[in-house]
Amino acid sequence: MFSEIPGLAAPSRPQQKLWAFEGETFTPEECRTIIALMEDGRQKDATLVNGESESRIRRTAIHWLPEGPETDWIYQRLARLVATANREHFNYTLDGFQEDAQVARYQDGGFYDWHIDRGGKGPAGRARKLTIAIQLSPPEAYEGGDLQLNPEGHVLTAPRDPGMAAVFPAFVLHRVTPVTAGARHSLVIWTHGPDFT
Repeated sequence: MFSEIPGLAAPSRPQQKLWAFEGETFTPEECRTIIALMEDGRQKDATLVNGESESRIRRTAIHWLPEGPETDWIYQRLARLVATANREHFNYTLDGFQEDAQVARYQDGGFYDWHIDRGGKGPAGRARKLTIAIQLSPPEAYEGGDLQLNPEGHVLTAPRDPGMAAVFPAFVLHRVTPVTAGARHSLVIWTHGPDFT
C-alpha cells in the first residue's frame, strides 16, 4: 500500500507502492564531487533508449561514469541503496548493474518529457527493472527541473534535497520538467534482472 512520504500529498485512494524515496544517499560534498566528474569528463547530448536523438522529447547533456577506481565508491553506495530499496519495497529478482551510471545536466530549458526506461535493444529493452535517480544539485541552484512520477494517474514530485534517491520500476512513467534558470544535475542508473512475468 501507499505509505505517506513527508512533503508529498498522498493520492485519494490506496495503491500499490511503486516508488521509494530514500534518505540521503550521498552527502552534499559527495554530490559536488560527482558533478565535477561530469564537468571534467566527456559530455554528449543524451539520446532516447533506442539511441536516437529527439529534442522534442529530451534535451540533456550526459556523461557516462564507467565503474573503476575513481568511481567504485559511487557504485558501492548505489548497490547498497538498491539492495535496501528492493528488499523493503519491491522484492524483484535482480542481477545487478548491466549499464554504467549516467550524470545528466539540465539547463537552458533542458527537460525530458514523459517516458519509461525500457525499450529498444540490449539491457534497456527487457532487463531494466528499477530506475535509481539521485538528486545532485541543491534546490537553490536551479528553477523548474522537477523529477515527476506518474505511476497510476497521480503525479508525484520527488524531493529536491541533494543526495535524495528516487527508486521506482523502470516501467513507471516519469519526466523532468524544463529547467527555466540555473542547472540541475542528477545521477541515474538502472538495475537489471529477468523480465517481468
